[in-house]
Amino acid sequence: MNTARLIAATFILSFGQTVFAANVELLRPPLGAQTSLSRLTVDQTGQVYLSWVKSAGNMNSLYHASFHEEKWSNAGLIGEGDDWFVNWADFPFLAVNETGMAAHWPQMSSTGTYDYDVVGTFYSTATNTWTEPAVIHTDGVSAEHGFVSMLPMSQGRTFISWLDGRNTRQAESASPAATHHSGHSPGGMTLRAGIFSSTGQPLEEWELDNLVCDCCQTSSAMTESGPVVVYRNRTENEIRDTYITRIVDGQWSKPIPVHNDHWQISGCPVNGPSVASRSGTIAVTWFTAADDIPRVNLALSKDEGKTFSQPILIADNNTSGRLSIAILDSSDIAVSWLETHGAAATVKLGLYDNQGHLKQSLSIADTKSSRRSGFPVITSSGNDVYVTWTDVSAEPQVKVARVRF
Repeated sequence: MNTARLIAATFILSFGQTVFAANVELLRPPLGAQTSLSRLTVDQTGQVYLSWVKSAGNMNSLYHASFHEEKWSNAGLIGEGDDWFVNWADFPFLAVNETGMAAHWPQMSSTGTYDYDVVGTFYSTATNTWTEPAVIHTDGVSAEHGFVSMLPMSQGRTFISWLDGRNTRQAESASPAATHHSGHSPGGMTLRAGIFSSTGQPLEEWELDNLVCDCCQTSSAMTESGPVVVYRNRTENEIRDTYITRIVDGQWSKPIPVHNDHWQISGCPVNGPSVASRSGTIAVTWFTAADDIPRVNLALSKDEGKTFSQPILIADNNTSGRLSIAILDSSDIAVSWLETHGAAATVKLGLYDNQGHLKQSLSIADTKSSRRSGFPVITSSGNDVYVTWTDVSAEPQVKVARVRF
């Protein structure tokens, strides 16, 4: 068995009573040093997939592997290049559907610091090949495009959402002072989404919001009615709260706040929300520092995102966010975040019931609070939670653990 026990963690109820010990296993995927930007996803059967980037000088390579029968498959190369935009907060993604896979990475498009595109490639199990990498957006503007989320769909299709800066560059050409301060296009960073065929052909594309935060991650989930997207919005008064938009009768709804934190901040916090959906429940977790108090919150919707519960506090004060969420087969909700104490940090995991009551809490691993440690992420298969993060105690190296509830 290609696993090693990492720690035995004691779960604690919210009032401090010890319940039981559970094993957290370190899973050793086929990678090594100088690896980072790892992501996790599952297919329709519950099989877990890991993607990561390996760096060697200016060359960056995107790999993937699957975890099956207690062992990882051999690493498979998705793509590589020496012109990628490699950033601690904007990372490649992998999605897996019944006929293949889709992946993306950020790739420089011009000489500007943030001139980069979203490049996608699509894999067919029938032909065992990836398509030629191609830019997924059609604007042809050298500007920032990134912070992608991806969802597998039926018939081999893939849903992709991203931040799109085509209007910011047009506004800069017209009037630099107007950049990012107009509630109407052109002028601001936009949120866009599209559906792509199994070979990467664009089938539909939409602008979901014409003024959003410039560099916070997007997140998406599939409901019975279709996809929902959560993201950090931006008003003309620099209020940057978490919003949701969803498909209603084939049309995208007007974006609404998950909660009005009223966080006014003149710069991007680089800390996007995370959403999960299962069996009629949508769960959203997000970071805010309204009133100068860092918080990680959780809110639940039982009506596919029309309304949400009041925020449930996950962590405050000693946190830098960097969160992720998953819903287990049991309907319990797992949330991960980074707890910070100066330069030190801990990857934390909390388990909540479907009403938002804390059931269990534990520490997964020690790490650093620096940007080099990146954004830990979780996914679930059955009632197991899989966690990945970057260990930066020496050379950067991706780690993966499994928590068995």
